[in-house]
Amino acid sequence: MKSAKEFANWLAGQLKEVKSGVYLTRNDIGTLSGRQRFTPDFIRDVHYELAFYGMGFVGDLHREKYYLFHLPTKQWIVHGEGSQEPKTSNVHSITDKKTKC
Repeated sequence: MKSAKEFANWLAGQLKEVKSGVYLTRNDIGTLSGRQRFTPDFIRDVHYELAFYGMGFVGDLHREKYYLFHLPTKQWIVHGEGSQEPKTSNVHSITDKKTKC
């Protein structure tokens, strides 16, 4: 049975050149790690260890597929400047209005 660190090191060594990322099924992880069952803590620890390689590892909502991907290196603002909402203030000055009586 491989620890999370050993499994992460193995994944990084085997798949670091796949820039598009890959997914693994529960069965894949069980077979490759030698574990009969694994917990969300195991996945979290694998993700932590892969972060040192600039990679991430997360599961889907149903815990059927797990995604191995390269972490982005550019902040969103570099690509998203055109899609930002215009900066308008929601603070308006109050002016005295004279009312006729």
